[in-house]
Amino acid sequence: MNIRVTGQTQVNNAIANLRRQQSDVAKFQDQISTGTKVKVASDGPAAFAALSVAKSASKRSSTYQGTINDSTADLNAGVSALQETSSILTQASQLAINGADGSLDKTGFEALATQVDSLIDRAMTAANQQQDGRYLFGGTATDTQPFSVATTTADGKPATIAYNGADQRARALISPSQTVDTRYTGSEVFQQTGQDVFSALIGLRDDLRSTTLTDSQKTAAVSARLGGIQNARDRVGEVMGEQSGSLAGMEAITNRLQDLKLNADSRSGDLEATDYADAVLRLQEQMTTFQATLGVAGKLLQPSLLDFIR
Repeated sequence: MNIRVTGQTQVNNAIANLRRQQSDVAKFQDQISTGTKVKVASDGPAAFAALSVAKSASKRSSTYQGTINDSTADLNAGVSALQETSSILTQASQLAINGADGSLDKTGFEALATQVDSLIDRAMTAANQQQDGRYLFGGTATDTQPFSVATTTADGKPATIAYNGADQRARALISPSQTVDTRYTGSEVFQQTGQDVFSALIGLRDDLRSTTLTDSQKTAAVSARLGGIQNARDRVGEVMGEQSGSLAGMEAITNRLQDLKLNADSRSGDLEATDYADAVLRLQEQMTTFQATLGVAGKLLQPSLLDFIR
């Protein structure tokens, strides 16, 4: 009775060893064929934990980089719109200078006023600029058109402009502890007190087109508008400089994120990638052990006369 138990135990142990060794052979074959040695925690608890940390770091860097890319696109579009606005105000200054030289008659003033009408339309377009279908100068209200005509003149031209956006800038998280303002509030850019783009342009046009002022009075009034136009242009320049500074800062962060991601990916590769020389050697060892165990098991499993008698 004891002999039967001992024999069966040996057989069970042999079969268990065969299964374990076969699993080890398959594991090393998979490492060689896929080039990956750590897939699950059982492949190496310490390596798997370190690999998870490295992959998480790489993913975070990629996420922040994606946010920076989106923010860069927003700010570049914003700077472009502000450059257009600055150009508009520069042209308005030149028109004001032309209107203040004292040589224009009614027809000349009207021609200048018509050009300012065009500048007002362009300024509205710039202030309502969109990026990826969302408004750049509506603050957090990115789906609301920031500026609209509130009232018109007798001939249907814009008389006053209303701001319909939010009072807070839209911000993006570009690192664990740093944000960047991406979409500014239009009121602080285009309608700052004493630096109002629309008031400066509309005031210039109205002076040029006035029917109550004499030509000499128009000349004086138009000349007085130059200061307001320059103030508005200065404000646009300030915001443009702020956004350009943010772009430069994000470029520096991008370089840092790229370094962090490269290090994390390199660490992941070191932990995850198969050491082919070691894997081949271990595979050979396991296959040799497997063959030896298979030979032993074959002898244990051979039928004997007692098997037939039973």
